[in-house]
Amino acid sequence: MNVFELHQKIINDYESYIGSFINIADSEIERKVKDSLGKGKLWPPPLLQFNPAYSSAGSIDEIVEKDSLPQDFRHIFKDYSLYRHQFEAIKLGIAGTDFVVTSGTGSGKSLTYLGTIFNRLLANPDTEGIVAVIVYPMNALINSQSEELRKYRDNYQKNADAEFPVTFGQYTGQEKEKIRQPMRERPPQILLTNYMMLELLLTREQERSIRDSIFKSLRYLVFDELHTYRGRQGADIAMLIRRIRAQCLNEVCCIGTSATMVSEGSRDSQSKEVARVAKTIFGKEFHPKQIVGETLTESLDCSEGSLSKEALKSAVTATIDPEADEDDLRKNPVAVWLEKNIALEKKGGHLVRRKPMSFQDVARQLGEASGVSEKAAKKALEATLEWVSTVNQRIREDGSRNSILPYKLHQFIAQTGSVYTSLDRGKERFITLEPGIYRKDVDDTPIFSNVFSRATGHPFLCVSWIGNQLLPREFRTSGDDDVEA
Repeated sequence: MNVFELHQKIINDYESYIGSFINIADSEIERKVKDSLGKGKLWPPPLLQFNPAYSSAGSIDEIVEKDSLPQDFRHIFKDYSLYRHQFEAIKLGIAGTDFVVTSGTGSGKSLTYLGTIFNRLLANPDTEGIVAVIVYPMNALINSQSEELRKYRDNYQKNADAEFPVTFGQYTGQEKEKIRQPMRERPPQILLTNYMMLELLLTREQERSIRDSIFKSLRYLVFDELHTYRGRQGADIAMLIRRIRAQCLNEVCCIGTSATMVSEGSRDSQSKEVARVAKTIFGKEFHPKQIVGETLTESLDCSEGSLSKEALKSAVTATIDPEADEDDLRKNPVAVWLEKNIALEKKGGHLVRRKPMSFQDVARQLGEASGVSEKAAKKALEATLEWVSTVNQRIREDGSRNSILPYKLHQFIAQTGSVYTSLDRGKERFITLEPGIYRKDVDDTPIFSNVFSRATGHPFLCVSWIGNQLLPREFRTSGDDDVEA
């Protein structure tokens, strides 16, 4: 599947849909609307974002061999390699230290708290009661995590030839009574739920056994996607956490994960801000050293001369075979240029991911760097990214978790809006699709929302008659003195 062809099809379909109900009799307004839509008013150019490679801490076997992790991790995470941020977070968790992981999407944040929890349960297999509560903002994430836990259980039983010594279960509004009842009778060691259900578990009489088990046995309280809890909801979560911690017999290790908590400032300032937010939510002291960020690395082969203008021009103008192998992709000058100039940059001695850029801007920069036209650069960029997709698909089919320069296209599609005009006639009339009450260039000139007859396309102005004046109003607002002109 070619992502660019799929993207264009989606845009064409939406454009056709929007055009199907545009019926405007006023030729000047119709021209303005069509011109704005033609320039992508409702669908601006897509943004291109890369997910760079994470620095590796080594394979599970290597790390276990150094006595850094329990031996049983070989059975659960066989053939896994840990990223550096995963290893650092698990070390904090094993030491009983609260932590927050702030790495990108797909960076294995869930493994950091599961590894922490597994470490304790593997060392104390006879532990009864709910040792860990993991809270997710959506049931879909709970379903996905339950599937991952089942995979870990199967891995252990296959590789250790023994029963998995950890019990787990999900308790949300979607489970039927035949699933809930056994969990109330014998609560699992790891409980997956959402924050609303967690609130109910602490208050409803029928779940008293689960509540008592939490208060008696809880050691880990995890909140996934921590950035979703803000405003009033964040205050509710903060109070809920404090209630739980106040009733628990044990000291509770608090863990959070998020990919998008802070994006501005230096790495140190970001850690300080995340620590401040974590302290507010969990009600415990957090220091920057407890905030584990991603450690990025370059994954492609930047040999001497591969980024010279001549080498880059030669690669851009060459025919790219999307079926070529992984080794060729790693050495390709266009791919190397994308990683160094679009995916990554160096700040404060660390590699950090760059912000998303429009596809057109990336093609323009590639054209300038290689000395070719923007059109030729765009063609080469599309072909290279199609090659990246093909190679990564083969890597996934081989069972590997690693990938080469994976990317996303972010397409924003706006809702339809209104046309606004001044009360002038002819060439003096101001027409815009930007909402407002006054012209931005002339403060005292009001502009009025237009609505159009479905039958004739004739425009009507939405106004309010107040104090012998016609004042602008939106179509869906009304009052006793409103009239349409």
